[in-house]
Amino acid sequence: MRTPITFRISRVALCVALALGAVPALAQNTTSAVAGKVTAIDGRAVGNARVTIKHVESGAEVAVNADRTYPMASTYKVPILTEIFYQRAAGKLALDDRIEVTAADVHPGGTIALLLDGPGLQLSIYNLINLMMRVSDNSAADILLNKVGAANVTARMRGLGLDSISVDRSTLEMILDQSGLDYAQFGALPAREVRKRLDAIDTATAAKADEQFNKIDKDTAKPADMNRLLEMLVKGEIVDYVASYKIIAILKECQTGTARIPGLLPKEIEVAHKSGTIGGSINDTGIVFLPNDAGHLAITVFMKNTKATTAVRERVIADITRYAYDYFVRNYSKV
Repeated sequence: MRTPITFRISRVALCVALALGAVPALAQNTTSAVAGKVTAIDGRAVGNARVTIKHVESGAEVAVNADRTYPMASTYKVPILTEIFYQRAAGKLALDDRIEVTAADVHPGGTIALLLDGPGLQLSIYNLINLMMRVSDNSAADILLNKVGAANVTARMRGLGLDSISVDRSTLEMILDQSGLDYAQFGALPAREVRKRLDAIDTATAAKADEQFNKIDKDTAKPADMNRLLEMLVKGEIVDYVASYKIIAILKECQTGTARIPGLLPKEIEVAHKSGTIGGSINDTGIVFLPNDAGHLAITVFMKNTKATTAVRERVIADITRYAYDYFVRNYSKV
């Protein structure tokens, strides 16, 4: 049995080291040539990134500044989903319970806001979960968060030992805060009116609001803790094996962020993940199912204040994932 190893690297582009198949050597004796390459790749996101990669079965881990909290964006829907399954196990709700969707429940971002106008609509909790996780629907997320309670989600994370994961606001409040709009003043407006207000914000105001948003420690997490939540799912430790695997099955249906963790992986490789985007944060967190009985990779990449294009930042996540995939398949395949 391999001894678990933790490597801590000072730059985001650990992908270069992984690509060279030399993480242990890099951790012990980084050459100037490799350091130059690491610095060059690190600059691609033009900002800050936090990364944790863990091979679940062996415990081997690569962490890059993973002990700092960053905005989760829509990856915070994974903790919300976790709490739903705990409340289901406690008999507080059932997945086929129906919830009335009112006009006040329709928020910018997602299918409900684009296609539907409440009232007159009822959706089951399970269908709301699918909307929240498959297409990252913000209305569905806020309805479910209101159902289970943000404080309960955060308390659950604390109970699981994931102390840095905090869920504090609805997606609507988060979006308005990040854009510099007062939630108390604009939060009750119809979705179309909120959208107009958001679209009217000038670049300078948006930049200042985003800077302030990133200073507030709300709806944040350390990548290491988010990765630990994924690891617990793989091990069947969230509620029980059945619930854990059901959550993983839901994550496998994610249709957003396909250019991130799954972006450069072979098409046949299964990925269970949830992406998130807000301002300078381009995030993804997920489980990669390695071939040849090589096990599972839990990968979390959080960014903040990054200025590169979305395509470039997504490619950074895809590159990190692919290099990690190649490294662990090469070193842990049993075939």
